[in-house]
Amino acid sequence: MSFFNTLYNSLYNFKWLRNQRNNTSWGWGYFFLLIILVSGLSTISLGFKYFDTAPIIKKAVYNDLPEFQAEVKNGQLQMSGLAQPYIKNYEKIAIVVDTVSTSTIDIKNFVKADSRSILLITKDSIIAYDAQDNSTKTQAMKDFDGFKTNRMEVLKKADTIFSNKMVWIVTVVTFVLLWLFLVASNLLNVLFFSFLFFTIAKQQKLNWKFKEVFNVGLFTITLPLILTQAAPSFYLNLVFVLVFAGWMYMVILKKDKLVKE
Repeated sequence: MSFFNTLYNSLYNFKWLRNQRNNTSWGWGYFFLLIILVSGLSTISLGFKYFDTAPIIKKAVYNDLPEFQAEVKNGQLQMSGLAQPYIKNYEKIAIVVDTVSTSTIDIKNFVKADSRSILLITKDSIIAYDAQDNSTKTQAMKDFDGFKTNRMEVLKKADTIFSNKMVWIVTVVTFVLLWLFLVASNLLNVLFFSFLFFTIAKQQKLNWKFKEVFNVGLFTITLPLILTQAAPSFYLNLVFVLVFAGWMYMVILKKDKLVKE
């Protein structure tokens, strides 16, 4: 049985889905291939964005990074060669460096109404403000005691991080991690819905074994999995639950010509 023929029928053909109740071996094979397809398409999309964005970020680092020397000693950041306070505004983030002020610096003083996040570096801490959820995280400088860097070292790291080789490594790692995540999460989903609908089918005295319901679930997950890749994140869980439950209901419980053998 071909993968794409299975994919096509899994989207809408309830009678065909019902007839897969004993097709265990292909059910597992199809499920893993489906996750590979979804993971691959998602990774390709992210990879293209990374390939397009990496050179832009690298160029910005070379053009905007001033000469400086930085060292964390006795829990405090000491900087030279950089006029402070140093403020650099980008589209989505503003970077502020001020290690010379003697009074406490409040990151809220730099928060504007333009949904821009803030990275504030002081002599005692690194403070990050996330404009998306209005959260603030702080990392003490004493955790980096002994750290040293300068402009040349930063540029060398930028060359490594944004090289084509690193982009490919990140892309491959992203694919593997995404595939593992989708396999684990969707197997749990299939298991949960299989148990739920097996329980209902048993109460209604329908002739279904748990293994058969699970086999069907391996195919039925196709449409909800595809839809959740395109839906806004807020609706991911709701879309998945409604579609998966609806398709399982049509295949396992509904008695009409669509599923009649």
